[in-house]
Amino acid sequence: MEGSSKKMMKRPIEEVYGCDAAEGFNKGKKETVVHYRALLRLSNNEYRLSENDWNLASSKANSIAVQIELLDDIIKADGKFDLTAELEKLKEEHSKRRNAC
Repeated sequence: MEGSSKKMMKRPIEEVYGCDAAEGFNKGKKETVVHYRALLRLSNNEYRLSENDWNLASSKANSIAVQIELLDDIIKADGKFDLTAELEKLKEEHSKRRNAC
């Protein structure tokens, strides 16, 4: 019975490690490369997600900053603020930026 269990164990070991040391080394090296590539892909995906979050937060901050500037202009105008003229001015600036790109 012991002889049959040794035969059964030998085959999976050969499949995992190969027939000789060089083949075992090459299989191990290949598996290691695959493993670390997967880890690098994972960290790269996490970096992209954090970069997207940063860009979203940055655009929100810029939007809020523009709104604060507009509010400051309204407050400084002391009731003489012309909303329609300001809107036209902003549309004109936006079209100039779009044409420049």
